[in-house]
Amino acid sequence: MTEVAVASNAAEMVLADPPDVVVTDLWMPGISGLQLCRLVRAEPATAHVPVVLLTASDTRRARFWARHAGATAYVTKSEIDRLIDLLDDVTSSPPTPTHVPPAAHPQIVARGNVQERLSQLLDASLFESTIAGEVRALAQKAEELEHVFADLAAIASDVADYRWFALATEAESATHAHHTRLFIHTHPDLREMAEREARDAFEVPPPLERRKDGESDAHVIADQRASAAEWSTPPLLLPVQFGTSVMGRIALAPNRRGASHDDRHLLALLAAELGGPMRMVALVAEARKLASTDALTGLLNRRAFVECLDKARAASEKDFFPMSFLLLDVDHFKKVNDGLGHEAGDAVLQGIARVLVSMARKSDLVARWGGEEFVIALTRTAETGARIAAERVRRAIAETKYLLPGGQSHGATASIGLASAESERWNLEELISRADKAMYSAKHRGRNRVEIA
Repeated sequence: MTEVAVASNAAEMVLADPPDVVVTDLWMPGISGLQLCRLVRAEPATAHVPVVLLTASDTRRARFWARHAGATAYVTKSEIDRLIDLLDDVTSSPPTPTHVPPAAHPQIVARGNVQERLSQLLDASLFESTIAGEVRALAQKAEELEHVFADLAAIASDVADYRWFALATEAESATHAHHTRLFIHTHPDLREMAEREARDAFEVPPPLERRKDGESDAHVIADQRASAAEWSTPPLLLPVQFGTSVMGRIALAPNRRGASHDDRHLLALLAAELGGPMRMVALVAEARKLASTDALTGLLNRRAFVECLDKARAASEKDFFPMSFLLLDVDHFKKVNDGLGHEAGDAVLQGIARVLVSMARKSDLVARWGGEEFVIALTRTAETGARIAAERVRRAIAETKYLLPGGQSHGATASIGLASAESERWNLEELISRADKAMYSAKHRGRNRVEIA
């Protein structure tokens, strides 16, 4: 026969004589159901006891709390029949976390005395520490900002109901210019509107040219966790800082006509804790950049260039496409260093690197090969097309004026050797060797010219 005990001091009764199951209100005077659940889970003698949280209504925040407090189930008072079935289940089998569909908003207990108020403050503090802990944990897997944002959106959508949630952060491109990276989580039906509103909120204009595949340059996660409501409520926006450095900005567009206190509180929590994971992402990116780029020019270094070509070669063996290489050497560079100083020489090399990046296609690879030598891999380009590209590069280098540290400008030219691979069994060392011989032929034949291996 089932015995039911009703206790005014649930904590004392449960710890003194552990029952088969505990059914408790989510919010009640004295100790809340969340606190009772944590207490039951923390004590070895009661850790196995199933706890069912009972409430008059429901929100995402309450479901979030029920899950993190360790409740076996979360049931609204309108679902009494389900509660009876659930009690039969949990008393006949080990407790397994379950989730019951939500309803509306639970009312916090009236603030009748100090103990109840302290209980409310403790719950708020536990909520903040839990959210903060989950956001800080993102730093442990902060290799790509896309992954960090996906996990951040999962946290936000667990607690808040919104039309869209977004992150904007500054990134440096290959040409040393800064551009804004935009990440958005929204409902599939609101994808275009959410991107448009997020761009307006962060003042990020759309790209001048749309990508060939038609996709946006923004990283968008579209799923049912976001709300499909179409209110035109202005979004909340806060900076994300790490120390005194601003790492980015986050924004949340409520799904109601006005942002609630909980919306503002959540966004403030996320903004306060996200700086650490974002700084970790920046450090990982910086380490990768140092390992793969030339410190002076920002181009790929030789090792990274070879690694990228190995991937291209693997791809070409499956679906062959021609590959051409331009190896170029700056003419009379020793005279620049000896006559104008090494800072002037560095400025010329940096200027030539910018010219090469501006001339290259997105599919091409540009690297500093060493000293005053640069290399360009022209993918899907046979010798005929490579000749035209090489001449354009030579002309662009010769026509550019390079600004030196003292304010004066200096001209430069380059000798270019071209080698092309038009069979699938191309070998990098052999091609570079051919391009190198062609480049020295250009030197001996008067410089500032292109020679073909």
